[in-house]
Amino acid sequence: MAVSLDLDAFSDLGLQAKDGLHDAFERSNDELTVSDIEDANNSYFGGGEARDNDDQADVLQAPLDPILATSDIDRFGEWTILMASSATKDLFQLRRRDAKMATCVLKKIRQLSKGEFSGNNYRALRGPSHGIPIYQAEVLSNLRLVYQIDCVLDNDGQVEHQVVKIYGIYSHKQLDHIWPWLSKLLSQRGGVYRQRCLVRECAEPGRGVYRPAMFPPRMEEFITEQSPTFVHDDGSSEDLSWLISNKCVKLSKDQHSDRKLCQAYLNGLIAEREVELPFQLTTEEWKIVQCPTSCYVIGRSGTGKTTAMVFKMLGIQRAWEQVSGIRKPRQLFVTRFPVLAAKVEDFFAGLVESLALAGRTEDELRILRSQTQSAEQQPRMVDPLDALNYRSRTPQKYSMLSDQDFPLFITFDQAGPWLVFSEFMGVIKGSETAFYSPNGILDRQTYLNLSTRAYPVFAEDRHSLYSAFELYSKLKCKRYGYDMADRTYAILKALSPNALKEQLVDYLYVDEVQDNLIIDTMHGLFWAGDTAQTISAGSSFRFADLKAFIHRAEEIGSVAIRKSYTKPEVFQLPVNYRSHSGIVNCAQLVVRLITDFWPDSIDTLQTERAMLGGAKPTFLMGSYNESFPYETFFSGLRGNRELGAEQCIIVRDSAVRQQIRERFGDIAVILTLQECKGLEFDDVFLYNFFEHSAATFSQWRNISMAYSNQATTSSCGARSPPSVLCSELKNLYVGITRARKKLYIMDNSRESEPTRELWSKQDLIDIKLPGKADVCQYTEKSTQEEWAASGYKLFNAGQFQEAIRCFTRANLPRQVRIARACRLRHVATSTVKKSERRKTFHAAAEAFVQCGNEASGTQKTSFYGDAAKCFALVDNVLRAALFYKKADDFNGAAGQYRKANCFDEIVLILKCHADKIVETYKDELFHECVVHYSRNHLRPPFPLFSSTGDELNYLKGKGLYKETIDLLESLGRFFEVAEVQCILGQPCDAIRTIFEHQDNRPDAMQRVVNIALDTLWQECSFDMPVQDILRNRESNAHKVLNCLKDIPLNRLPISDIGQVRFFRAVQRSSFSEEVYRLGEEFAGRGEEAMALMAFNIFYSRLPTLNSASASVFDNFLKRFERYIHFLASAVSNEKPFRVTDSQVRKVFGIMSSSEYHYSVTPGTFLHRKFDQNRQLSAVAINLLLKTQLKARLRKKVLEEDKIFCASQALSMQCPYFVLHGRHHHTAQCNYQHLQKTSLNAASYSMKVNVHLQQIRILDLMVSAAEGSENYHTSMIAALNLLYAVIYCPIYVEGSIADLRWNAIHNAAGCTSVARRWIQKVFEYLGTGNSTNHIDYLMNIIRFTCLYTALGGECPLQEYVSRENCRLSYGEQLLTESGDDNVSADIIVSLTQMNSTRGVQALRFLLRLGVGMDLSVVCNFAEEICSTFVLSLHPSGDLSPLHGLVVPRRWIMNPNKPVVSRDIIQRFLHCTRYLMNLLRSGKIHRKFALPPNEESLVDVALVRMSRILCILGYNVCDPGLSKMIAETLLLPPLEVEDTGNPSPQTLRQLASQRLQYLETILALDNGFAMKDLIHLVHKNSRHNTGPISARIPQLFFKGVEDISRQMNRTR
Repeated sequence: MAVSLDLDAFSDLGLQAKDGLHDAFERSNDELTVSDIEDANNSYFGGGEARDNDDQADVLQAPLDPILATSDIDRFGEWTILMASSATKDLFQLRRRDAKMATCVLKKIRQLSKGEFSGNNYRALRGPSHGIPIYQAEVLSNLRLVYQIDCVLDNDGQVEHQVVKIYGIYSHKQLDHIWPWLSKLLSQRGGVYRQRCLVRECAEPGRGVYRPAMFPPRMEEFITEQSPTFVHDDGSSEDLSWLISNKCVKLSKDQHSDRKLCQAYLNGLIAEREVELPFQLTTEEWKIVQCPTSCYVIGRSGTGKTTAMVFKMLGIQRAWEQVSGIRKPRQLFVTRFPVLAAKVEDFFAGLVESLALAGRTEDELRILRSQTQSAEQQPRMVDPLDALNYRSRTPQKYSMLSDQDFPLFITFDQAGPWLVFSEFMGVIKGSETAFYSPNGILDRQTYLNLSTRAYPVFAEDRHSLYSAFELYSKLKCKRYGYDMADRTYAILKALSPNALKEQLVDYLYVDEVQDNLIIDTMHGLFWAGDTAQTISAGSSFRFADLKAFIHRAEEIGSVAIRKSYTKPEVFQLPVNYRSHSGIVNCAQLVVRLITDFWPDSIDTLQTERAMLGGAKPTFLMGSYNESFPYETFFSGLRGNRELGAEQCIIVRDSAVRQQIRERFGDIAVILTLQECKGLEFDDVFLYNFFEHSAATFSQWRNISMAYSNQATTSSCGARSPPSVLCSELKNLYVGITRARKKLYIMDNSRESEPTRELWSKQDLIDIKLPGKADVCQYTEKSTQEEWAASGYKLFNAGQFQEAIRCFTRANLPRQVRIARACRLRHVATSTVKKSERRKTFHAAAEAFVQCGNEASGTQKTSFYGDAAKCFALVDNVLRAALFYKKADDFNGAAGQYRKANCFDEIVLILKCHADKIVETYKDELFHECVVHYSRNHLRPPFPLFSSTGDELNYLKGKGLYKETIDLLESLGRFFEVAEVQCILGQPCDAIRTIFEHQDNRPDAMQRVVNIALDTLWQECSFDMPVQDILRNRESNAHKVLNCLKDIPLNRLPISDIGQVRFFRAVQRSSFSEEVYRLGEEFAGRGEEAMALMAFNIFYSRLPTLNSASASVFDNFLKRFERYIHFLASAVSNEKPFRVTDSQVRKVFGIMSSSEYHYSVTPGTFLHRKFDQNRQLSAVAINLLLKTQLKARLRKKVLEEDKIFCASQALSMQCPYFVLHGRHHHTAQCNYQHLQKTSLNAASYSMKVNVHLQQIRILDLMVSAAEGSENYHTSMIAALNLLYAVIYCPIYVEGSIADLRWNAIHNAAGCTSVARRWIQKVFEYLGTGNSTNHIDYLMNIIRFTCLYTALGGECPLQEYVSRENCRLSYGEQLLTESGDDNVSADIIVSLTQMNSTRGVQALRFLLRLGVGMDLSVVCNFAEEICSTFVLSLHPSGDLSPLHGLVVPRRWIMNPNKPVVSRDIIQRFLHCTRYLMNLLRSGKIHRKFALPPNEESLVDVALVRMSRILCILGYNVCDPGLSKMIAETLLLPPLEVEDTGNPSPQTLRQLASQRLQYLETILALDNGFAMKDLIHLVHKNSRHNTGPISARIPQLFFKGVEDISRQMNRTR
């Protein structure tokens, strides 16, 4: 469930109103009585008794002050009170000093909240007439509340309303110059603002009570050029910027959130605990906090980026608290700097703790009060090297984190300060382009091709840079090292969309994002940073790149980024609240130089503005005759003079700092540019920045001149300035923006002149000439408190040496010792020499021990923990363990004892301090203890287990099997020992154990067999190389099979007997008949999985059948079909394999991992390389089994089909061999070469049978696919082969009339499959699914012929009548059918014997067809010719069939239609055209011919000649006979009148018929197949004798006699 972001969440969402406190006042108003004033005055001016803070008992029992005990927030009025931070500080100090006085102040605040603006509550302080009125409310005679009527926006930004803003609590004497100054300053907000502040709406006339006025929203940010420095009459100055920068906490009763905030504030007063409460944000900050989408926040230093981030986190946290029953949102804050992460966490924790005060009871507040009074109030000291390691119990792995560990504040690694390294990390390895490159690294060419605008650094010398990178990579590899880019790339590549299942981070916040690599930022929700400060090594960052990267990553899903469906918002924070305009304007010019000349290296923002005005930076000119730069200046700081606590000298590097200190002593805080990042000081002295710059004078001059001349806004002439200047300007920006109040630039080098002149021309700096700079005017004296504050700041930034200096001046010896200890640790960390490193770590450890001895509470344990870590780093494990225990860090202590193998001490820790160890680590330690004591047969100081059963369960559960065996043997439980030995993969040892200790147990033999079979199945599951495994003497399978050789099998269950026989048979030979028979036995007993296993082994290698006969192939297919049938059944929905079947699990290597989940054994048939193989549900594993078996089915069928297609025995006869009776002497032929006498009906039927069986096997594969694959191409190919066998290209091989259906195995089933395939193919076929139209028509002819030959009755014409199946004749060929569809005419001619449409289609093919199949066209012509039998009248008898001599296939269906003479003539014209093509040698222009085309053409010529001879023999029409003779190139008949031929014509016709018959008999001579038949009518008037011994006669009385006798012969 998503947590919605509510405006109220930023106060105290989710906490119920406190009901423990009560209002002690019975009065109905808050007026101060005389008694109140007297008591307060006595107390304030010393008249009362002092309170003893040390008396804890009295504190706990004393009643709380009535006004602070009130929970009746309703007593507040409708005016919102804004308590400035200065006012809150005053009130809390007053509370601790004098409770009664604080009571009076609080009553006065309540009066103001009710709008009681009259009398002593509403006295205006002096100020300009045009200013904003500042008022005082008298509390006592010498105590005043100073406030103004201000106007602010509501939380939703819809209404602006009046509020009371309280600045502080002051004595009468303190009401001096600051308030007129403030009045004048506020007046610069404009006339509308002033008018709204002056409006008063009367609520109770006559009583001086007013209600807050409301106005339309007025969007405005208060910015002024007026300096916050007030100059007194004596010339001294005072900084008043705190008046404007005050943060205000809202006290109101209007909304639930406001009431909680008010209650927390008041309860903080009760507990005398300073509170950290949400304060008023600017309008722009509120927009960021309320933004519901991901967002990018860009702003320069001091603009409030981090504040907005923390308040957004707080809002989400508080919103969750108010909704019950949902998971806590996981919020993750990431930054590069440990100190920043720790500071943000402290700030966030302070907000949460302070808001929680609203729910405290009266007793809890008393306890908190006592704790506050007894605690030593000191700022927290955080070593940045250890900033995020103070929570010792936080898990170190993300997967181990719980919701309670969030929000989590973490850091990226830090890196060194080199520009070259920045290019390595930020571009070559850390850019977006690199992320998508192999290994996450740009190759040289890709790097060279990068945009010079987007990546300007080293743009001119990338070859040398890349060579340096290659050397760096070699060195890193040699040292087995890694860098931060390696780290990030490995993490991102390891993550997958499911990698963090159920543990996703809900919100991610990345602060100072510019200091990270692009690839570090991939999973952000909230990114905040300033690319002008990109000076960290390894960072070449722009927000524009980040936005583009995140967008592209979400689009392609390259990593586990949850895609955002709302466009992220982009916010800019241009107002600087930290520095004044003098400093900001100077820095802004630096930013403009970067954006103008390197626009792609930094994000272009709105112009940065300061909230307040201020003095321009001062450029201190040095003297040229000084031996050391600014020697006069630094000399003035000798003696007792020094720079103050909030003054800092910033130098280029530590070498320059060392020079200054060696020459002039410890005169100031001195930091390098890198060290000062993240720090601010009132005054900054930027020393010799330009003199030590990597850029030359000419480079600085050129860029300055280019900017001054305004030559371009985006480039410098034809070439951009050197990229080193871009980096230098960013460094300069960082140095400038470290100053809050004053900036002094000290540089007398020639390199500084161009920039100094540029600043000067823009009137952005003041210049002090040599001799004019008196050091006294720059130094500030600091109090000890100020030195202490600076020391804490520097310490927390890791600048320990500087912190020591500050703490020394603050007279804080204890803090000095702490800083020295941390510095020693820091020095030790960076020391390379091992002996020195060890010595320094020891010194640091002892220093931390001393600090711990002096401290108390959490500080003591913290220092002891630091000491322990130092001892651990030098392997002083016992001392480290000792101080880890003193630090209450028993995780660390156990770790050290673990190193020293002190397991007794670890056991003691686990016994006495188990609750103080991280649960996962505790389990790890316990495990190591168990292993140690078990393996060494030792006894721990305390028992590790409560019982032997618990110990056994633990040992087994952790895989400590050797220890388990030792324990079981000691207990005499040998059968359980055998079980463990099986788990260890020692089945032979388990069998021996049972044999040796069976003790006549009746189940011992069966257990041995079970162990053996389990082992055999573990190693020899489905599709494993079983024979090789069983023959490998080193395998457990071979060993256990040998163990079974002396066991009598007759006592075992029949299933076990069969399994043992099976493995023995496979060991002898995988392809033996015994293996196949065992498969049949398994199938007979219903053990389908075992049967499939046997068949799979038997057919693991298919036989080579290239030269096998058709009958041998037939036997092979019958058995192979049995195997394929089992595979198909296993994947079918009718009888599928189920994982719930134990035999299925055994055969396929499936293990039960729980009651409902299963695992797949690695390396087995079902194991998948890159997917999950464990904890699979039954549904998932059944689906996996079905998928894998389906793939196996397809693989084996396609493997067998390849063998089938390559078999010579199943191919057509060689045309050359048929014509010439011998092999071709040149070409290698893959056709069949059988003698003429061997070509008979039996061989023809066997070929057809084998092809039908093959189609049936292929159909099992196609059916199993369930439409998931497109098998139409395979189906078409198989049907084409079947067609070529049934309609042989060489007619002497046989015809459909010779087919013996009783020779077809399962003829009904096969023909049914084939017909179904043909229908599917017709559904698929269309002009759009064929490569060309002629291929389509060829398939139409083939499949129609097949369909009719196989007895199909479906109207195929419907399929080709679809729009995408129609093929027009075109305009050139006129049609007579009325349906302009060639494919339909072909089907009608073949199924309905419509010769008219057939001749029309044949004519189309011969005229327009290209690439046709010659055999198909010849067969189509013969089919058309066969329809003429009733129209020939060879005998002139009444029966048109009497005397016919035709091929038997022509009269399989003698019910032919009568065809007109004109149709026969057209047909003869077509055949003449075809015969001429065959004779011309140009046949290839029309037909696609295979190799040896001459023989195939000759065969076709013979076939067509035979058809014409048969037609010529039977025709009695002289005109038709003449056409036939002309086509056959015979002497034509001399025909004058075809209607009444002369006797001479008839004699010529009879002579020609005999010639035709002789030709036919000559062509058929020597072939066993008797293709022709002579039809004789029984009632013929003339006796008709046999015309040839080779042409049998068929006597008939009716047409039905012919059909009956033809079927009988088949």
